[in-house]
Parts: sequence; C-alpha cells; structure tokens
Amino acid sequence: MRRPDTLLYWIDEVPPARFALGLALQQAAFLGALMAVPALFARTTGMDHIQFLNLAACSLIYSAAALLLQSLGRFGIGAGIFLPVQGTTSVLPILALATATSGLPGGFGMFGICGLSMIIFSFIIRRLKAIFTVEVAGLAMLLIGSGIGVIGLKLIFSVDDGAGPSPQRIGIAAATLAVMVICNVWVKGTLRLFATVTGLGVGLLLSFAAGIVLPSDLAVFNNASFFRLPSLQQFGWQFDPDLLVPAIVTGFSLSLTSMGVQIAAQRFNDADFSRPDFESIGRGVRAEGLAQIFASAINALPMVASGGAASLALASGCTSRHLAAWTAGLLLVIALCPKIIVAWMILPPEVLGALFLFLSSFATIGGIQMIGLRMLDNRRTLAIGIPMLVFLTYGDIRESLDNMLPVARYFDFSQFALVLTLAVILQSIFRIGIGRRTRRVFTVASTHFDEMIEFIESQGRIWGARHESIKRAELASWQTFELLMDNHMLADDCETVEIETKLDEHNLTIFVRYKGTLSELSNRRPSAEEMIEDVDAPRHMAGYLINRLADGVRTRTVGNQAELRLTFKD
Repeated sequence: MRRPDTLLYWIDEVPPARFALGLALQQAAFLGALMAVPALFARTTGMDHIQFLNLAACSLIYSAAALLLQSLGRFGIGAGIFLPVQGTTSVLPILALATATSGLPGGFGMFGICGLSMIIFSFIIRRLKAIFTVEVAGLAMLLIGSGIGVIGLKLIFSVDDGAGPSPQRIGIAAATLAVMVICNVWVKGTLRLFATVTGLGVGLLLSFAAGIVLPSDLAVFNNASFFRLPSLQQFGWQFDPDLLVPAIVTGFSLSLTSMGVQIAAQRFNDADFSRPDFESIGRGVRAEGLAQIFASAINALPMVASGGAASLALASGCTSRHLAAWTAGLLLVIALCPKIIVAWMILPPEVLGALFLFLSSFATIGGIQMIGLRMLDNRRTLAIGIPMLVFLTYGDIRESLDNMLPVARYFDFSQFALVLTLAVILQSIFRIGIGRRTRRVFTVASTHFDEMIEFIESQGRIWGARHESIKRAELASWQTFELLMDNHMLADDCETVEIETKLDEHNLTIFVRYKGTLSELSNRRPSAEEMIEDVDAPRHMAGYLINRLADGVRTRTVGNQAELRLTFKD
C-alpha cells in the first residue's frame, strides 16, 4: 500500500485538532443533508414533527456507533478506515411491506434480521474473490459515483412546485460548485481541506440573499429547541415471519453496497491499488451488520456505507480514521439538538445538488480507472456492459419486472444491488470454460515477437490481468527467447520451446521449457566497457533485464528439459 499524493492526512495519520474539527463539521454537514431519507419516510407514513425528530435523532446515534465500529477495526469487526454511513431508500420497501402487515414494529424488528444476514454474509465474502473481480469493483464504484451525480442533477433541475428550474437557482448551484472546484483545484494550503463546507456556506448565503429560503422555513427553525433527549424504541420491536425473505434480501443488498463503497475507499487510500482486500471488506460488512442490529433495537432507520462521504474524504485530502471520533461526536451532539436537524431540512436543494455533483466526479472517474486497470476480453466486457445498461434503464426495467412477476419487488428495490448482483452472476457464468493454465509450443526458427505478444495478451484479456503485468511478461518472455537462441543454449535437436502461462489470485507465472542448458541470469548490469570488450556481456545484459522485469526468477531441470519460471505480481 502506498500513500496517494493527493492526501494530506492518510489512514493512520492524526490531523491537528483544529483541522479535525473542521473536517468533521464538513462530513456532518454532508451526512446531515442525507437526512432527507428519514424525512421522506416520515411524510409517507404520516408521522408528526416529534416522531420525525425522534427517528432522525435515533438514526444519528446509530450512525455514530456504526462509524466508530468501522474505524476501530478491533476483534475482527470493522475495516479500520474512515467510512461513515448515510441514509438509503433501500430500507424503505421492507417498511412499506411491514406497514401493510404487522405495522412499523415488524419493520423495525426485521432490521435485526437484516443485520444478522449481513454478519453471516461477511464470513463468505472471501469466497467471492474469483467473481467479485477488480472490474466488477470498478463498476460498483462507477455506479456509486453516477448515483450521487444523478441525485445532484435532480436536486438542481427539479423543483417541488413543478414550474421548472429558474436561472437564479441554477446560478446559485453553479456558484456553489465553482467555489468548491476553485478551493479544491487552485487554492493551496489548508483551505483545500474545507472546499465543500466553504462552497455550502457561499451557496447558503446566496440563497438567503435571493430569498429562496422561505420565511416559513425560518419560522420552523426558530421554533425548534436547542436540546432534546430522543425517545428510543418509539415504535417497538416485533418479529414478522412474513418479512423474513425481504429482510434477508435487504441485508444482502446492503452488504453488496458496503462492498462497493469499501473497495472505493481502498482505491482512494492506495496509489498502488490492484485488487480488493476481501478480509478487510468482510470485517467492514460485519461492523455494519452489528450496527444494523443496534438500529433495530433503538428504532433507528438503517443506513448504508456512504460513497459520498468516502469521496468527500478524498476531495478534502484527509482519509484518516482518527476523524471518525470527531465526526461521531458531532453526530451525537446533533442528535440532541433538534434545531440543527431542522436546519438540514431547509438547506436549498440546488446547494445540495452542487455538493453531490462535485463529489460524484471523484467516485465516477475512480471507477473508470479501476475498470481500465485490467485487460478485458469479450466475456468480461459483456459482464460489465450489460449491467451498466440495466443501470441506465432501471426505472423501466423495474416497472416491467414488478408487473410481470410480483415477487420481483422483493429483489429489485435497490438499483445498485440489482445491477451489482447481475454483474456477479454474469461474471460467474462467463467463467465457465476459462482455464487457469495455457500451454503453447513455439517453433524456434519461425517465431516472431508479435506471435508471442498475441499469445500472452490473449491470456491476459481472458484472465483480466493488469496491463503492466502483461507488458512486463511479454518483454521478459521475448528476452528469454532471444537469450536462448542467440547464446546457443538450445540442444542441437531442439526445434521448439514450450511456454506455459498460469494465473492465480496474486501472480502471473510464465514457464519456459526447452531442451538444452540452463541459463545463468546475471543480477548485475554490465558496464559500458564490458559491453564493448566482453563477448558474454550481451548474455549478461539479457539476464539482467529478465531479472529486472520479473518479480521472481527460478531455474531447474525436469528430466531432459530445462525450465525457466518467471513470476510477475498481478
């Protein structure tokens, strides 16, 4: 793992208190803006103002607990990174089903089953290494970024009165976004850490000046109290067997979302990222599962790992897990202050839209980069391309599925989980017939460089290997081929050289087998004088280049054949 150049404070680095408090405020401002999900649920169920404040406060308390569990990473629970949770509409369908059967107590009770299913799923995540590949992880990251961006654009261009967006509102959104971009790109120093909160402040001031914040909103804010202890378990807790399958499916959906966001966070924290760490992901999903059980116990609305918060941490240049304690503390304070909760609700949508649009860029481009890390053949292209098209047409597909198969509503309620599940299923199907070892015999007299390149590249595309690993393997293999031919190391009756390729979870291995003498590979580069005077210098140079290109080199004799094994970290 190597620290990215864009980060000012890395995972285990401790930012100064004055910076940590400002960064925590920035994160809390973003996460609080996503309290719109509890507000939506409160409106659809007819909750009064006090019930909504209780629901919001309990959700914030649960959010703080989840953040601390995730960051501590102790006793096999938590990924040990800064990864907040945010409100998600994925949990609303099970509450809607509960309302029609056992009521809200059944819905909140079954959230405990969601958490339990996440914990069980966390122990089998390691078995998904072969199918939850880097390109699938990149798709997950791309979906997270695209989803945030779509929400941002809808907030900017959609208004409640149906009159359409006004130039004034779009101008405020543009100004808010411009301030964030300027602070992040052109401003040097500590102000870059607070690019988003600076933009939000400017957007809020412009909204006040333009009269977009209504007097009725201000009246609600003024009437809200500064301190209030929330009422825990205001709806109660009940087990509803009819909701068992939807609860398990919801837990699986939240687990997939958590996996995608954690992979994005790993990518943000490692400049040399090449593949997901599934051990860490399993611990992270386990922490969220325990937090979901806690949410069920206090009647909080469960949340999911926040791709936006991870993107915000990257944009601000601080991914330190020590920021979790500051952010969790602020969330707990806000849970006891209804006035701040109400303030979130009156934040203009165009200001929030600019924030979401700004954050979406980091996750979206990061996902594209992750997909581009690997070589893709037709199978892998289809496994990524088809789910992406489903993502783009989700609304129509979901409506058709629900009309055709009523049971589909238990599985297609989450756009992210549906698309990611489809990608994993296609990846599993397309693995059929793919061998992990391939052999090919090359004729010594007629083999050309392009022939060998085509063979190794075709294997790289099938396996989804990294471009860098394949390029080094190509050059080292051809250098080996030339070493054997130019230095008379092949037996007189040897007309062919066999090349075998093998890919496991971490390494690409090239076996070169031939009849002849073993090659002695030099670890030292010949000097300029040796290249002129020593007839063996070209052979030493070839051996030196092979050693430099490969991460591991071994030679041995098998029967009457010599074997050279080259290993490349993938």
